[in-house]
Amino acid sequence: MQPKQLSEGDSRILTQVFDPESGPTKAEVIVDPFLPSDRQYHEDGTVARLRAREREAIVLIERFEKEKPQTQSKADVFKAAVSILDGIIDQYPLYASAHNNRAQLRRWMFGDRYTLCQPQTIAKPDRTSAGSAILADLKSAISLASPNRPHDAVSPAQGKLLAQAYTQLAAVYYAAAKDLATSRGADVSVAEEIKDCSGDWLEEEASRLFYLGGLYGNEVAKALAVHTNPHAKLCGNIVKEAMRKEFASV
Repeated sequence: MQPKQLSEGDSRILTQVFDPESGPTKAEVIVDPFLPSDRQYHEDGTVARLRAREREAIVLIERFEKEKPQTQSKADVFKAAVSILDGIIDQYPLYASAHNNRAQLRRWMFGDRYTLCQPQTIAKPDRTSAGSAILADLKSAISLASPNRPHDAVSPAQGKLLAQAYTQLAAVYYAAAKDLATSRGADVSVAEEIKDCSGDWLEEEASRLFYLGGLYGNEVAKALAVHTNPHAKLCGNIVKEAMRKEFASV
């Protein structure tokens, strides 16, 4: 029996599912090195000072991870670092980078699993609060750093920040989807922000956000966008089954 050939239309659809960037309407990010590095604060001196203060918080974490001092706990280092970022955001609430880094700091402290969604028997309010705070900071970072229109140019720093924020948000949603999936109908404590969201929606949203992170330059996010795409998984299973039947009929 001669193997059946996919039609041109079917091939195009499958290609679009597995490789969205191959389509005729491929999205592109325009990077303009002459734009201000921060979308909200344009004075170079101000941005330099803010970055220096952020660096202080980051150095605390890097030093702790490298030296593992016996005299400091992870919680103590977290409190000291988050206090620095809190101070920046109190003074400069529109500074997107601090929101992004504060979210990353909370992810370092609490992880992604069992924050937005926890088994009722072991649910901890501080983890739920951390998950909600992470969502709020990442959404703020994306909103503050995004151009007014999708096709407007971004500065290199702006693009890097959006790549990080989208990828972080995707990881958090993907973890929540997995937590819901593994609950197997058991009672779960779900953060208010996702209480009406299904596991499928969370996974689809994670895939979309990974795609956007990849679009802004994060190569890991680009790969994960396909890996987490439920439509690609479905098509992949269909293709595998079709190939199995095709080989069986030879």
